[in-house]
Amino acid sequence: MTRIDVQHTEPRADDLLIDVKDGIAWLRLNRPEVLNALSAGHFRQLTDAMHEVGWRKDVGVVVLTGAGSVFCAGGDVRTIDKDTLVEIGNFALQALLSIVRCPKPVVAMVNGDAIGGGNELVIASDFAIAARSARLGQGGTKLGWAPVLGGTNFLAMSIGDKRAKAITYLSRIVSATTAEEWGWVNETVDDDELEAATLRWCDEILARAPEGLHLAKVTANHWWDVCYPSISNGLSMIHMGVSEDAIVEGTSAFLERRRPDWSKWRGAGSGLR
Repeated sequence: MTRIDVQHTEPRADDLLIDVKDGIAWLRLNRPEVLNALSAGHFRQLTDAMHEVGWRKDVGVVVLTGAGSVFCAGGDVRTIDKDTLVEIGNFALQALLSIVRCPKPVVAMVNGDAIGGGNELVIASDFAIAARSARLGQGGTKLGWAPVLGGTNFLAMSIGDKRAKAITYLSRIVSATTAEEWGWVNETVDDDELEAATLRWCDEILARAPEGLHLAKVTANHWWDVCYPSISNGLSMIHMGVSEDAIVEGTSAFLERRRPDWSKWRGAGSGLR
């Protein structure tokens, strides 16, 4: 097991691009060189941006997407160790809640793979339009933890209990077409039609009463409030129940492109016992 030196990455101003036009606020994750992976600072940057555009009078809908060929690969594994994992989780939770509590509908324009925390951004969004080449799923249990910020809590509401457990327990990834069939995304289109399809959804949203949309969103997202203790407790359980060595093994294996060896931890159980 090789320990990987953890990198501390602070966001640049252009790591998240904001463009407001014709009532639509476009938020574009702009780190294509690392598959739009996010550090704690990048999740904070997204939270601030969502708060900024959500209350603007010239914005009726928010579109969240990624630069390049990937929507978001989730948390930046290079920045994760035992000490930073829960910190990143807390900032990621605030980013997800900023989407859920944004007074305007949020559309995830899934231009490519949405994995881990990237998939949880899709789960938190009100609507999701996906490119046919995109894939969605989780990766936490391959890395040493679990997707407690939406994967284990809310995904089952869209796709059913057994399917959600297969995704979250086994870190499975499925095609956008399958995700649409399961109710994970609203529509899947050819890649070159993605922006046009997203604009059609935005146009329909902009044709509806803003106060009615806000009321519909607040009441529809009541389940996030009901399940909030599950998320908060999940972060605490990761802190208490996941060992530093397990995180090192999972992240090292990922970065070294090898299969992790979990045999050391099977007999001991987690720190939750």
